[in-house]
Amino acid sequence: MPRPKGSGNPSELVQLAIVGIDTQIQRLEAQIAELNEKRRQLAKDGSVAATAKVAGIAAADGRRKKRVVSAATKKKLKEAAKARWAKARAEKEGKK
Repeated sequence: MPRPKGSGNPSELVQLAIVGIDTQIQRLEAQIAELNEKRRQLAKDGSVAATAKVAGIAAADGRRKKRVVSAATKKKLKEAAKARWAKARAEKEGKK
């Protein structure tokens, strides 16, 4: 059976854990800096509306655009809902 590396001293283990956490923090900070730079480029290249469109929001208030649904899709959704409720009522009647 292989012997564990190091002295097994708890303070040494804590120090190694801290080094690992510091490495992760540095990696995350680099990713944050990269994302901030991309955001700055988007804001610089286009207007606020273009940046919002890329981000998937409608305006500066942060709300998404309302989805436009065709009449055919509305009809399908309506029929599906009616079928679900009919099934639920039938199951309810069957239990009584």
